This record gives sequence, structure tokens and C-alpha cells, in this order.
Amino acid sequence: MSQNALNFAIEHAFQALAAQSMELFDAWYEYMHNVIETPDLFHSEIIESKWNATNLDLMLACAMPPA
Repeated sequence: MSQNALNFAIEHAFQALAAQSMELFDAWYEYMHNVIETPDLFHSEIIESKWNATNLDLMLACAMPPA
């Protein structure tokens, strides 16, 4: 899978996590981004090395409802 396709799939996985639980979304967002938050500013940068197929699979596993 190309990095572009992987990025697209991860963005959709973030949407699935948000639909299920904002706590899950927040946890994965903070793991996959460098987040700087002050009272006046919220800034984040993607950690490119974490945007990979393994983390996509883990995100999707979290987004799946329990069996």
C-alpha cells in the first residue's frame, strides 16, 4: 500500500474511532501526533514514522465493536 493510500486509510480509521469513542480518538491522536497545547494555542504535527500499516491495523481493531 502506498503511503498516500495508508494516510487516507488512517484518516478514515480516526473517523471510525471518533464515532465509537472520543477517548479512543484522543488517545490515538496523541500517539500519532506531536501535540503542543497551551491556553492560547493548540498545535500538532504528524509523527510520520507512526503512520504505518501496523498502527492502522491496531486502530481498526480498536474501532471494531466487541464480538
